[in-house]
Amino acid sequence: MILQNTFFRKAKQVSGMSKVYQSWYSEGVAIHYVSNSPWQVYPALQEFLQDNQFPQGSIHLRLVSTQSLILGKPGKHKLDTITSILEDFPQRKFILIGDSGEIDPEIYAKIYHQYPDQIIKILIHDVTSARAIHADRQAASQPDGFYDSIKKFMAGELASTSSRPGRVNTSSEKAMDAMLNPEIHEDQQQIMDPNIPLKTKLEQFEQRMYTVSAGMRYGVFTVFSMASQLLLDPQVAEEIYMSKKSSP
Repeated sequence: MILQNTFFRKAKQVSGMSKVYQSWYSEGVAIHYVSNSPWQVYPALQEFLQDNQFPQGSIHLRLVSTQSLILGKPGKHKLDTITSILEDFPQRKFILIGDSGEIDPEIYAKIYHQYPDQIIKILIHDVTSARAIHADRQAASQPDGFYDSIKKFMAGELASTSSRPGRVNTSSEKAMDAMLNPEIHEDQQQIMDPNIPLKTKLEQFEQRMYTVSAGMRYGVFTVFSMASQLLLDPQVAEEIYMSKKSSP
């Protein structure tokens, strides 16, 4: 959840990702950090980037208001921000990096189909497979009926909460609900369900990536598990080389 990730958990980078960014930055690549986090966390985000030795770059965070939280469309901030950056630099080409835990793949697919000539590569960090495997192992270690008990408890708790006399569903409550729900994809919500076999979860993820990448140029869309894979990508390496060669 956004609030938990922002205020209660220590931010953690994908292992080796700062080295990848530093390598590209040293080759003349400009970095734009686009996040769905609210602008109020800018100091913490800046500290995180500095502590983990990420290169300098523009930072684009979300402006939060009650109206935007309640009525805002999922992915709108990232979509609008990245689109604006592409339009501000029409002669530049871009690498879009995100992860499978949210709706980054779907957002990037929309951007690609609108600006195919500007997108060199879409790189998606696979966090889904590891989470599914971990959840499967956790479920196997729990006694029978453990998850059913949790479901019954949560159902009862929700029912009792919604039936409290005098409860009014105010705008502030709706806004808080929206803040507590990040733009995650539905397959992430199914990962913890022990009734869905691990094989099915992984197949659903594979199908999702296949659907998202449909209609793209060959090799544009890549799912990775380790940051070191990015430094070995031939398309990215070739584009950086050609860009340096054409620079005065």
